[in-house]
Amino acid sequence: MGKRSRSRRRTTTKVQHTRALSAPTPATQQAYEAAGVGRRLGKWDAPDLSPREAATLELQILRRRTRAGVRNNPWIARSNNVAVSNEIGTGITPRPAGPDKDFNGALLELWHDYVDHCDSDGLLSVYAMQAAAVSTRRVSGEAFIIIRRNRAARNSPVPLQFQLVEADLCPVDLTIIKSTGNSIITGVEITPGGRVVAYWFYKSHPADGFGANLANLVRIKSTDVIHHFIPTRHGALRGVPAGVQSIVRAYTFDKYEDAELVRKESRASFTGVIRRPDYGAVDYKFDPISGVPITTDGDGVPMIEMETGTFPSLLPGEDVSLFDGDDAGRGYADFQRWQMYGVCAGEGTPYQLVTGDYTGINDRLWRAIMNQYHREIEQTQDLYIIPQVCRRMWIEFVDRAVMSGAVDAPNDFAQARTKYIRAKHRAPAFKHIHPTQDVQATVLEIDNKLISRQKAIDERRGEVAEEVDEQRAEDAKRESALGLDQLLPSDQNKGK
Repeated sequence: MGKRSRSRRRTTTKVQHTRALSAPTPATQQAYEAAGVGRRLGKWDAPDLSPREAATLELQILRRRTRAGVRNNPWIARSNNVAVSNEIGTGITPRPAGPDKDFNGALLELWHDYVDHCDSDGLLSVYAMQAAAVSTRRVSGEAFIIIRRNRAARNSPVPLQFQLVEADLCPVDLTIIKSTGNSIITGVEITPGGRVVAYWFYKSHPADGFGANLANLVRIKSTDVIHHFIPTRHGALRGVPAGVQSIVRAYTFDKYEDAELVRKESRASFTGVIRRPDYGAVDYKFDPISGVPITTDGDGVPMIEMETGTFPSLLPGEDVSLFDGDDAGRGYADFQRWQMYGVCAGEGTPYQLVTGDYTGINDRLWRAIMNQYHREIEQTQDLYIIPQVCRRMWIEFVDRAVMSGAVDAPNDFAQARTKYIRAKHRAPAFKHIHPTQDVQATVLEIDNKLISRQKAIDERRGEVAEEVDEQRAEDAKRESALGLDQLLPSDQNKGK
């Protein structure tokens, strides 16, 4: 009997414990304060949206407002220029990395001849198209580049063209299920398994007045489209403009600044006020400055002729009170600075680069700021720009060059194509923050075998070690032929 009783007690305790775990948690026992639904946080609007809905539900109005900000707001326009110039610079260049060095050299030489002939509209070089694609991605959330194979511009060495199109041409509101089983979601056609197979585009820009209807759409396979965007959530099919977190702040702050300037302009015309011991009914009919009768305009509104800085002569008993110099109030500069901090944080660009205000910054703080900014830029380059845009364009170029006979390919190119299309892409190196210290640190790293000289040249100079060595050899040969090598300070120091 004793053993059975103990068994029952254990069973009962286990059941009670299970019920306690499955019971709903009271509101007073929430694990996270951010999950509160009381008076303080109950009105916090946090809709439950899928990755696709979150990116496209309000995408069209976000684009319009961001574009308006770039056109009219100097801070947003400046932030966009800063980001594009750092992400692309003068262009992200390819460096063939295949096993055949002769083939790599031929490809690179052909690429240099091709870069100015890639645009189907004849306006952009490859590197200008990179910058335009990044700018379009930041302002519109995404950019599309259509690949035009077997089409060659005049004097182009390779029959290949690219066409950059705005995101508006891929309709956000096109969502249907096709009879084939594929789905078109926000203009992107995907299989039941979620693989993107095609994009749908308007034949002309919907804002040009030709109509945004299904009859004006064309289907382009995904293999012929380069889609450049940064997905905010896994599963998103479209991109969101940069700076959406700060666009409201930038717009409101810009209006406030404009109102403050208008107020200052209006007040600047008034120097002071004249006080009299007594005013008669007739006095209001005369200009207090000139003493002549006040005239009216066509609508009967009184008009007073006054120039800035006017000072009248006074009559007996009159007194003048001058206005103090106008200011925006104590702490206004700090208020402006903190508003701009918020705008720049949303845009993802350093405050100092956007505003030109380097107050309180020394070289160490500036190094910390730029190191972090460059790290974020490199992340965007390596994770999105290079794989989505640069590598796709390079692979298409190599294939077209080989197929058209513009370059002699190795015999096993078809069998080992993956090896021969390899390439590294490098953006222009960021300039030294402190040239002397940065170069000395690099030399110490090389001397102590922490990095190789080739890697240092590649990453920190944006060049190829072989090319640098060839250029140095050419310099030495030319200097020796001209007798300059005896006059160089660097060579004189070597003998000491």
